Amino acid sequence: MNHWRPAFPLAALIAGLALAGCGQQPPSWDSLLAGKITGQYSDYRVSVLEPGQLRVERPGMPAQTVAVEPIAQHCLRGPRDCGYAVEQMLLALRDP
Repeated sequence: MNHWRPAFPLAALIAGLALAGCGQQPPSWDSLLAGKITGQYSDYRVSVLEPGQLRVERPGMPAQTVAVEPIAQHCLRGPRDCGYAVEQMLLALRDP
């Protein structure tokens, strides 16, 4: 059976939020999701249009906008929901 797996573990996304306990400013959901996108698709360029809105430039394809808030809400529910939301976002950004 062929299962699709993200380029780097979902735990890295959730662990980024734990940095708040280390006295450091935690990364934003925007930067965490941008990192997930560029980790999966190294030739994509991601920029923040405004907080909560990522613009993803994909070579040879139209740019797409990713709404961060719905994904963040899934991630706050737990790792299973977070993994599903992130995987769906990454699949939607893939080549048509």
